[in-house]
Amino acid sequence: MKVKKPSTSLIPLSDLKQHRDVHVLEGREIRLKISRTNEFKLGRALNIELEETPSFRKIIAVDVSTVKIGVSRLGEVHAIRGSTVLKERGVVRINRTRPMIVFGGISDSQVSFELEEQLKNIRSIRDSIMLLDGDLNEMVSFSKPLGLPEFLTSACNALISISKGFVDPFIRLPEDVDSSPFVCEVLNGSSPREYLVRLKPGSPLLKVEIYPEAELEEVSGLLASLILIDGVDYGYPEALRIAHIYSKILPVEVLTLKCVLQKKFGIEVLREIDNRKMLLGGFWS
Repeated sequence: MKVKKPSTSLIPLSDLKQHRDVHVLEGREIRLKISRTNEFKLGRALNIELEETPSFRKIIAVDVSTVKIGVSRLGEVHAIRGSTVLKERGVVRINRTRPMIVFGGISDSQVSFELEEQLKNIRSIRDSIMLLDGDLNEMVSFSKPLGLPEFLTSACNALISISKGFVDPFIRLPEDVDSSPFVCEVLNGSSPREYLVRLKPGSPLLKVEIYPEAELEEVSGLLASLILIDGVDYGYPEALRIAHIYSKILPVEVLTLKCVLQKKFGIEVLREIDNRKMLLGGFWS
């Protein structure tokens, strides 16, 4: 009696190998997808020559941090805080606000409010370089009601926005660029103010945006002043690093904010439950 084999959609590998026109990849198939969304098209480049006398006198760094505290009957609970660092002739002054509690999602309006609080401290500053961490286009767009563009122009200040996002170290740089500090035009950026820079030999590449718009030679001089006044021991402006540290909201401060909400306002804030961790266990990531 002939036994009928159960039907299956799987084809034995031995059968496939008999067909010469069929290519079989031994083992697991590997699929490679190359994304070129972060690819830079570069233009002119200049080495950053350190001048004996910097063109600016002061460095101002502003950073804003947010943290999610938990959830309550009113929705998500966040805290936001900003800090300002003023550096002049080696003297550093730091100002930071108390954390502001926000119910609901963090939006540009809350970040703009906190940035406004920081800008109040620097309205009288002249001939300075202002450093921001983040996207300059977003900063300028929702800072127009605060008068940030007019303030920068009237006070002879310059603004540099620095992105810490990953830049491919295998990017092909112009031939005239060596390991020294340099600045290079980004031709396919979201604005004509974008540049690729290295602030210290051997340090990571950074993407920066400059406001107001300037010629490449002026940008090189601006970055030279930044290096001379602030220092870039880690390839990143020291004042902006300090501003980031002081804007951070620590876990002990999160606990304090929860207690304040509970005791003063009767609002209980619970830790948000991550369903992925609960359902998938050790394989959630």
